Amino acid sequence: MCCAIEFVVKYVLIIGNIVFALLGLAILGLGIAAHVNFKDIYELIPVGLGALSISIITLGCIIFVISTLACCGAIRESRCMLMFYALFMAILAGVKIYLTVLIFGFLDSASATVTRWLINAFNNENLRPAYNTLESLFKCCGTTGAGSYGNAMLPKSCCASPIDNQCQAETSYSGCIGELTSYFETFGESIGAVLIVIIIIELVCVLAGLFLSCQIRRRRYTA
Repeated sequence: MCCAIEFVVKYVLIIGNIVFALLGLAILGLGIAAHVNFKDIYELIPVGLGALSISIITLGCIIFVISTLACCGAIRESRCMLMFYALFMAILAGVKIYLTVLIFGFLDSASATVTRWLINAFNNENLRPAYNTLESLFKCCGTTGAGSYGNAMLPKSCCASPIDNQCQAETSYSGCIGELTSYFETFGESIGAVLIVIIIIELVCVLAGLFLSCQIRRRRYTA
């Protein structure tokens, strides 16, 4: 019976970590895409988004390497590799629990935080080019809409199809505060839910790695 369980755990661990390795590559690609696509607006939001995208890239690399290590450990039945894998996955799960708490904590004050960020950025003339890039990316205008610009001419980034190269208030986008708040809330909830699922899977992998390592040790001592 134990041999059958060990066989199942071994191949579940191998298949599961192949999936994790692919997930690591996907996270790596996501981090690179975020770093390239949003680098022009990093200066608008004072939370180190550049560092965040680099952290995502690093996390993707780590997951890929550790998952590959787990596959090799399970195939070769290496206790050292499996124990290292279980330890590192436990640490990763702890980090993700911390990140999940931070994300859901941020969501509680997302509206007020985004409002403060964008008003400060909008009122800073040096950040206006970056703010216009933000408007183009998120299809929004000003802070609360065209009225944010007062009597000034609206930038082309406030409209989908400027008439005679000019944006009219009647055809302008809605405010960026509402758009970004909605984006952060939706994105944050999705990321939080995904992290919870990944944490559960990682804890199962920790138990599987420890179980397989103990079975290999027991078999070698009784051989």
